[in-house]
Amino acid sequence: MSLLADPKLWVTASFITFVLLAYKKIAAFACKALDDRSARIAHELEQAARLRKEAEEVLAQYKQKQQEYLKEAESILDAARKDAEKMREYAENELKASLDARMKQAIDRIAQEENTAVGDVRDHVVDIALAAARSIIADHVGSMSQEELIKLALADIERKVH
Repeated sequence: MSLLADPKLWVTASFITFVLLAYKKIAAFACKALDDRSARIAHELEQAARLRKEAEEVLAQYKQKQQEYLKEAESILDAARKDAEKMREYAENELKASLDARMKQAIDRIAQEENTAVGDVRDHVVDIALAAARSIIADHVGSMSQEELIKLALADIERKVH
């Protein structure tokens, strides 16, 4: 068999000829596909970088807002603490004033009761003294005569008139 009659040779030669003729087109097509892919990847990387930059800016804004909110919360807490302290002082003052008023009322009531008791004792002593005086006068007058009583009454009237 001759070398030219061998189909493998013709298939190989045609394949090599096809590849040589199509190389430029295939290479251009492959290069264009790779260039397109690399451009798409570059575009995606740019987009990712832009998105990352935006995310970092948003994160920085949120951190700044968080710090502002923390400062605001601290100022609110400080104001609440000051208000609570003022309210506590006010409540203490009100309680002290109320206790002082009650103490004064109690002292006044005790003084009033003491005055009432002293008055009652005085009245009772006066009643006892009057009863004793009546008894003494009754004993003394009972031993005096009618004339002596009249003279005593006249002397008493004269003394009261003048």
